[in-house]
Amino acid sequence: MVKTTQKLQTVLLEPDFLQKNGLKCVSIKLSEVLEREKRLDASYFDIEGKRARQAITDCPYPKMPLFGENGFSKEVFYPSRFKRVFVSKGIPIFTASQSLELNPTPDKFISEKTQVDLKVLTLSYGQITITRSGSVGRCSIVTETLRNKIFSDDLIRIKCNNPNKTGYVYAFLKTKIGNKVLTTKNYGSVVTHIEPEHLTSILIPDLPDNITEKTHVNIMRAFELRDEANALMRQAEELVYEQLGLPPLDALKVQYLENVQNEVRTFSLRISDWKHRFDGSFHIPIIDEIVRQLRKSPAELTILGDKRVSEKIILPGRFKRVYVNEEYGVPFLSGGNILQFDPTQVKYLSKKHHSKRIDKELTLHENMILVTCSGTIGNVVLAPKHFENWTANQHILRIVPSKETNAGYIYAFLANSYGKELIKRFTYGSVVDEIDDRQLASVEFPLPSRDIQDKIGNLVLEANRKWSESYLLEKDPIAAVENIIASGKSTNSTPEK
Repeated sequence: MVKTTQKLQTVLLEPDFLQKNGLKCVSIKLSEVLEREKRLDASYFDIEGKRARQAITDCPYPKMPLFGENGFSKEVFYPSRFKRVFVSKGIPIFTASQSLELNPTPDKFISEKTQVDLKVLTLSYGQITITRSGSVGRCSIVTETLRNKIFSDDLIRIKCNNPNKTGYVYAFLKTKIGNKVLTTKNYGSVVTHIEPEHLTSILIPDLPDNITEKTHVNIMRAFELRDEANALMRQAEELVYEQLGLPPLDALKVQYLENVQNEVRTFSLRISDWKHRFDGSFHIPIIDEIVRQLRKSPAELTILGDKRVSEKIILPGRFKRVYVNEEYGVPFLSGGNILQFDPTQVKYLSKKHHSKRIDKELTLHENMILVTCSGTIGNVVLAPKHFENWTANQHILRIVPSKETNAGYIYAFLANSYGKELIKRFTYGSVVDEIDDRQLASVEFPLPSRDIQDKIGNLVLEANRKWSESYLLEKDPIAAVENIIASGKSTNSTPEK
């Protein structure tokens, strides 16, 4: 991979501040305070944003606005807000943050009666997307994974005038310099909400065609690999149902007691089946029907904690964290981060203060199965190669697959609708939902022959390999663009425009 230049480190990582007693301090002129609405809060004087803009100014190539008559794009918009009518079954709608996920799946649906133009909400191939509120400035490109999916109004859509510049514009916005410019205003303050008009002030160096074209090709190839990986995942999901002889979950018929007056679904339970759980969600009839279907399948029904399935299941303990700059720590992922193709806004855990804990229980390895166990329960991820030796917090359970069982198959079952229901049934907690390692180990798990496991699991493992290849392929062109801008010099291969 291309290494970050010393110039870039000077531009962004060593801003003009003094450090005293662990605090970063910066001197500001009185004239700057007056220019910035007489604000005295530190966030209004983001030095890194100021330096990022200076790096672009110093770049010898012509500059073009991201959005405008003479910009890279004349088509930038987001849909108007609308009143959403949510239903249990309807039109899938995705949140802005899901545009960054490895393989986004909808968890919300809107009614067909919702008064909104669905065409405006639907993403089109080749658009660049930017999250515009909350965690702003996170970007993606619409290819087959996101194409024709309906997203909320919290996502800005950008269509480049020249489609062959799409990859380059995306790469620029993904650089540290581009992201800083995108997420800070001209005068420095941090942006918490992006509007299309903000993009008219973002200037992008118009690098030589041979550089932008190469960048575009590599970026688009990275997204193609991601699409190929997701296609393999869909094949694996279909095979789980086919090879285990399982009907779709919504085709299962569940009997409830009639209680028309209160419109409450009720059911009866034998005391012998209570298993020391008195919460109704643990005993919902759909679970019994799922178990009945699994017993009919051509696979032995065991539990996830079976040593033939998992060597161990790790639940890290809680601890006081010490966060540091990137060069002194290791990436520390949250439950939201593990779902993302390229985890953003990642914190770094101190190697010095947490070395023993990192080695013992926090470190991730390729093909570990990760399961969120706090807050949002049951999101399942197969750790890709680029997660190797990263860490994750205590809200994520780690399943270390046994050598006797295909790791891809374990993931494929747990990630499908049957597996998720079996995991979620163990949820406990009155405010924050939780599950623990012992409960995850108790989840029913079908263990078919190794041939069936490999038929399903090898598709997943190949998809995981493509995800990592895509991640690494994307990093090089982004780093190359970043270094050209940060160097303040034109390239030797091509004269200035």
